[in-house]
Amino acid sequence: MKSPQPDSKSIVHHVTIGTQAALKEEVPRNLRLLVVRENWPGNNGLSLLSAFVRAGVDAQSIAEPDYVPLMWKHLAGRLLRRAVRPVAVREFNDALIEACENPRPNLFVAVKGTFIQAETLSQMRQKGIVLYLLYPDVSMFAHGPYLPRAIPKYDWVFTTKSFGPKDLQERLNVRNCSFMPPAFDPEVHHPRRVTSALLDTFGCDVAFIGAWSPKKQKILEALVQRRPQLKLRVWGNSWSRLTKESCLRPFVAFRQVLGIDYASAVSCARINLGLLSELVPGASSGDLITTRTFEIPACGGLLLHERTTDLLQIFKEDESCVCFEGIDELVRKIDDLLSNEQRRQAIAARGREVVASAHSWDHRARAMLDHYWQNQPRQT
Repeated sequence: MKSPQPDSKSIVHHVTIGTQAALKEEVPRNLRLLVVRENWPGNNGLSLLSAFVRAGVDAQSIAEPDYVPLMWKHLAGRLLRRAVRPVAVREFNDALIEACENPRPNLFVAVKGTFIQAETLSQMRQKGIVLYLLYPDVSMFAHGPYLPRAIPKYDWVFTTKSFGPKDLQERLNVRNCSFMPPAFDPEVHHPRRVTSALLDTFGCDVAFIGAWSPKKQKILEALVQRRPQLKLRVWGNSWSRLTKESCLRPFVAFRQVLGIDYASAVSCARINLGLLSELVPGASSGDLITTRTFEIPACGGLLLHERTTDLLQIFKEDESCVCFEGIDELVRKIDDLLSNEQRRQAIAARGREVVASAHSWDHRARAMLDHYWQNQPRQT
């Protein structure tokens, strides 16, 4: 495959100006695609796979968690997981090689690809398969030993972080890379009809859906201290790390909401927070946008997001989103928004228009297919 010089601006420009009409263009029928994904509804890999299928691609997939267990929580399960992981990783990589036999895919797309080994990618390359990686996380060095060795083997890396290409070049000498923002899944992330039953479960003034981190805990604890009567709900992984004394504990559900439940939680909240992960080892920045940045407006939610340059390249502040920096501004914006339902609804509606116009996984799938056909001779 010809490897063009990285040009993140051109990729982003293509993604952000895409139209629904462009998504209907016919995809050549001789393209076979293999995708590595996770299983739960709304995850990036499954959403991207569905978008490829909607585009008319002959797309097959392998679910990484079918081979490498990640969610075992009990001590015995965690110990067993650690003991069997090398065998599980080998089984997974053997399955990838087998999936590349007759009929052979033309294009392989890994989403995150935590357990894909460099040797597996080398074997795929020998078969003439073009190798793409969509990397959705902040750091390439925070998810085990396989990724840093495997990433240089890909023909192209799409990173959902604007600082990702610079990090890839400086830390792994990977130059075949570009920034592609995350997106929403139109089959999952759309406004839900709000019923009394859903309000009983998900109804609140302010919601945050996302994994625990020290920074997010600090922001939310400060919010509770300033507005203790606020009806706040927090959903996501790892919030059990809160101390027993934390003032935030009464507001945390201590479980995830995924798929349709996620869309329901967003639809039932009057305000949805876009809190960003902080800097982690191996990255030059913390998050600037996330999948929530697009999923919340897609679900019809009002987005109150940390103010970043990446965000404001996509949304217009106080028109299609609301922004804050620091606890004082956050509290003031929440007070203002809760007192003005008409303004909340207008901003939420405009935010949904923005993401629907150019930021679904259908748009991202089309951009990846365009990149493939522009740089790879068509298969016969």
